[in-house]
Parts: sequence; C-alpha cells; structure tokens
Amino acid sequence: MATITRRVGRTGRVTWQAKVRPLGELPRSRTFARKADADAWAKAIETDLARGLVVPTTADRRRTVSDLIDEYLRDALPRTSTARAYRRQLEWWRAQVGALAIEKLTPAAIADARAKLMRPDADGTKRKSATVNRYLAALSAACKWGWKERRWLPRNPVLDIAKGRESPGVVRFLTEPERAALMTAARASDDPNIYTALILALATGARYANVRGLTVDDVAIDRTALRFTTTKNGQGRWVPLIPAARAQLAAHLERHPTGEGWLFPGWRNDSPADLDKAWRKVRTAAAKVEPTLATFRWHDLRHTTATYLLEAGASTIEIAAALGHKTLAMAQRYAHQSPAFARETFNRLADRLGDLQTDAGGTGEAAPTRT
Repeated sequence: MATITRRVGRTGRVTWQAKVRPLGELPRSRTFARKADADAWAKAIETDLARGLVVPTTADRRRTVSDLIDEYLRDALPRTSTARAYRRQLEWWRAQVGALAIEKLTPAAIADARAKLMRPDADGTKRKSATVNRYLAALSAACKWGWKERRWLPRNPVLDIAKGRESPGVVRFLTEPERAALMTAARASDDPNIYTALILALATGARYANVRGLTVDDVAIDRTALRFTTTKNGQGRWVPLIPAARAQLAAHLERHPTGEGWLFPGWRNDSPADLDKAWRKVRTAAAKVEPTLATFRWHDLRHTTATYLLEAGASTIEIAAALGHKTLAMAQRYAHQSPAFARETFNRLADRLGDLQTDAGGTGEAAPTRT
C-alpha cells in the first residue's frame, strides 16, 4: 500500500514523500517536489513489485558501485577461475565509476567509461576490442551477482552495451621441428614435473589450470585415463591416454614422493607446483633451437592437440567432445587454419573430379594461353 505525505522543511519548502510498504519486505520511499510525481512513482513501484521485479530499497540506493565491487571481490571472486584478471579489471572500473550510486550505473555511464578504456595510453598503445570486452565481462559478472544474488540492481546494465568485434586470430600449433625442440628441452629440464606435464597437455588437450590441478586420485586405477574435475565449461570429464602418455605417467608416479595428493606437488601441501615458471625456462631453451617458439604459449599446446586430431581425420564434433568444447564453433577454427587439412580436403576433391581437361574433350595437356 502506498502513502503520500506532505512535508514542510525549515525554509518552508513543501515536498511530498511517497512510501510503498510491501507485505513482508522493507518499505520503498522517495521524496518529490510535486505530489503528481510522488503519485506516479508510487504507482510504478507497486506495479513493479506486483510483477516480481527488483525494486531497490532506500539502503540499496545509498550503496555505490565501489561497494558492489568490494562485496563481489570478497564473496564471489574466489570461486572464479579468472580471479586475477577480474580483480585488476574491476579495480579499473572502481576508479572510473566507483563513486556512483548503484542506481546511477546506467548503460550511458558504462559507455562513457568504456570510451576512456578505448583511448590510447600515454605511450600510444591502444587496447584491442577483445581486451575491452574482457573488462566489460568483469563488470558484467559483478553486476549480475549484485542483481541475482544481492538484489541490489533491477537488472544487469552491462547487457545493454554493445561488444566490440573480436578477431578470431590465428591458431598457433607446433610444427614437427618445434615439437622436437620443445620436448628435448623439457626432458633436459631439472624440474621434476614439466616433462610429464607437457606430455599430458599434448595428449589430452587440457588447459594449463586443468593439468596443474590434477591429483593422484584423478588417475584411473589402470592408469589409462585422467579425470578433469573442474573445467572451463563446468563439466567434469574423463580423457583416455595414448600409450606414450600412459608410459610417462607411470614413470612419474613411480618417483612421486608420497603417492597421494597433487600429481605435480609443490613446496606447500595446499597448492600444486608452479608449472609456469618451469614452462618459461623450457620454452626459452627450446627457442634457441627453434626461434619461433619464443612467443609460443602453453594454451597453444591445446591448439596443437586439436589440429593434430583434425589432421588425423577426426571430425569437428569429435574434436569438440575430446577437448570439452560446448559448441562446435571453437573446434571449427582448426579446420579453417590447418594447411594439411585443407590440402587433404582438396585432394579428395581432385579424386572426385578426376581429369577436367579430359572431361572437356581435351588431351589432358594444359590449354594454350590466349593473347
């Protein structure tokens, strides 16, 4: 039920307070200079509440975007796999719009801040569309959490912001000489984990976090498969191992210090080994033999697995299933950028078409060039 109260200030100024008291909830109130505005607001709020929409209370409206970011970083961020990047990006948003009341975080305010993000830095460096989209994704995650879990927002305002077009990029995968140089450097490394980790990464197409987070319990009893419990798409899966990977995994387990816990144990029991440091050393050593490896990323090992599967005759559906893709779009990238696959495809076309010159009544020789 809504009430409209006439109020007179110390200076004699008359205002009108509209208050809506929904059953079992905190009241919503706001003050207006005109009674007509107070009536219209009260009716709109009653309608929204009847429809089940989120209507912020007075306390909610006092909260700022900085408060939202603080709550999200404290309560929700530790559960994400992109915590470090999100934290950095949200701190940037805090500097831009943190002082705004939550209800003032409109698409227009976000678009104005995004325009600053797209401007070149002092050194002339300009962020790519993909980078800007990641910043928007971080803010969107916080706003979605504030909307869905805290009910501080009536909706997620970031959804109204157009995302920049991203380049699909070039799929980078290992050539035969590069793979040989990389594995030779890994075998020669004094790190006890990196050689096995690289073999498992190539044999399964798993991401860095999935390989690093493996435990001894994730190895099948007969050591023929690995279980990835926490994946990017949220679905755990078992991945069978090829013979070379099974043999290396068995050797790794034989020299495992405890036979339990992390498959790649670190210095502390509560976290696995830091494979990234060892990976960078191995890559640097391998780049002395194959300079193109200097910019090769761990994630490109996943691209390598997918490309090798494609060249071996696997379909995009099979690749998507093997690598844990939710859609075929990601697997389709490899078909577009594998020269061997394209060559094999057109070889099949040649077999089907046969000799076109003979079909046309020719002799099979090239036609003379007209001048």
